[in-house]
Order: sequence, then C-alpha cells, then structure tokens
Amino acid sequence: MQQKGVVMVTGASGFVGRAVLRALRAQHRPVVAIGTPFDTGADDGIAWDKFDLLDPAATRLAMARHRPDMLIHTAWARTRPGGLWNAEDNLAWTDAGMDLFESFWAEGGQQIVACGSCAEYGRSETPCREDVTPIAPTSIYGRAKAELATRALKRADALGMQLAWGRLFYLYGPHEARSRLVASVIDRLLAGKAAETTQGLVERDFSLSDDVGNGLVALGDAGAGGAFNIASGEAIALRDLTRKVGALMDAEDRLKIGALEDRPNEAPLIAADMAKTHAETGWQVKTPLEEGLARTIAWRRAHPLSNSEAR
Repeated sequence: MQQKGVVMVTGASGFVGRAVLRALRAQHRPVVAIGTPFDTGADDGIAWDKFDLLDPAATRLAMARHRPDMLIHTAWARTRPGGLWNAEDNLAWTDAGMDLFESFWAEGGQQIVACGSCAEYGRSETPCREDVTPIAPTSIYGRAKAELATRALKRADALGMQLAWGRLFYLYGPHEARSRLVASVIDRLLAGKAAETTQGLVERDFSLSDDVGNGLVALGDAGAGGAFNIASGEAIALRDLTRKVGALMDAEDRLKIGALEDRPNEAPLIAADMAKTHAETGWQVKTPLEEGLARTIAWRRAHPLSNSEAR
C-alpha cells in the first residue's frame, strides 16, 4: 500500500480527470490538478496549475515545482467532431507521456497511474484479458496508447518504479461529451426530440465515470504495476442500453433504434475480464447500470447543453 501523499492529476478538467478528482476529494487527499480550473464548491485542498503537456521544458518545470508523490495521467489529445480515432495528433501524446513520466521520476515520484484504452486490444470473441488478449490496435488512437504503454512499462521496470496502465473501456456519466451515445440519447430526449441510433446489436462494457475514477485511484493506492482493465466486466448490447435510458425517461416511444446506419466492421464484443484487477486491487464497479444512468440523466437535466461537456 502506497503512502497517501500529494497526487498530481493531469487532464483534471476533463471527463475522466474530474471523476478522479471526485474520488480523491472523497478521501480528503492533497491534489495538484493540471487543467483549466473550475469551481468545485468546496475548500477541498486542490491546488490548480496549467501548463502545456506537449512542451517538455514546461513539464519539467511544473514537476520540479510540485514534486508529487503519485501521478494520475488522464490527459490526452482534445476531442473533436468525428472523434480521435485516426487523428494524427494522438502520436504527439506518446512522447509527451514519456516526458511527463521521466520528469516525475526525476523529482522522486514513485507511483504512476496512466489511462490506456480498450482500443489497444485486437478483436476478441471473449472478454479481453491483460497479458493474454493480443495488442493489435486498428486506430491511430489505439496505436499511440499501446506504444506509450510499451515504452513506459519497460522504462518503469528498468528504474524499479511502479507504473499501472489502466485500460479504460466504455464510460458514461457527468460531463460526458454530448456526441457520445448515452449523452446524445439523453439530450435528445430531454429536448423532446426523437433519439435516432443504429441497430445497436454490438455489445460493449459500460461503467459510470465515478466508478472509473475510484478504480484509477485504487490502482495507485495498491502500488500496482503493469496493465489492468478498468471496467464493469459486463457487456450490454447498445440497443438494450438505449432502451434502458428511454425507459428511465419514460420516452421509449421516441427511440428510433435502427434509424442510423451501422458502422462498418465493428467488433461484435468489446468487454473486459476483470479477474486481475479484482485480485490485485480489490476494486470493482459498484454502481448498477440503471442507477448510474438515472444519476446521469438527473445531472444532464440540471445542466444546460452549453455547459454539459467537460473542458
């Protein structure tokens, strides 16, 4: 178990970063948050800083200034219309991640937790297992994440340091980008409009962002090293997920499942085997899907569209 010292969180104003901050605040941990400051509504011990993570010199100066004990790295290239999957700027974040990690170690930091992705895995007919399912990404995003994982884990091993690579699967929750499935369906239904989706026959592993934030913190507190899945371990067909949202909002009649064309060559199943993470950290998703969706609907109802996306 790691000593609970100062934690630096990159991407702290983003979707995943905010969830990590909520998890750390619940534990009253001292935090250095890297990102655009926002009002958390409490005297929570969060110190904000902002620097360009793509600038190695700025990264070194910030790390020397704060000297955190733990680093939770959630930052990545900014989302944009059409998604990140094949954006070339993903590649710059591989080198930026290594610069960040080297600067952290140079200042005496011990434990790193970094966000990977299920996009690193190749297609699998069964839930993905760390160190078993082949790493065979099909997107630039997945390749960039996989390359950073390979380089960082090798370097950590050479230095005798602990680096936990948390492969995230599918998320939903407060501050989710409104272009994503759960958020888009909720927003359309809240606006009194029809929610059009694909047939939604493919199955995916969804988790509430707050649970994922707790999972990333748990990896650090366990002193974990290596790759770990961070997910629910349960898959659901996208059409069934959409129907759950419609039922919770009493708007099933406005769901137009199958109105949009399916994406070509989508994997039938993307889900996580959670045995390794459970065994080594004790962490697991605690929020039932219906409860998490209800909380997400309530949050989006309380926040105008213009303010509902993390920045």
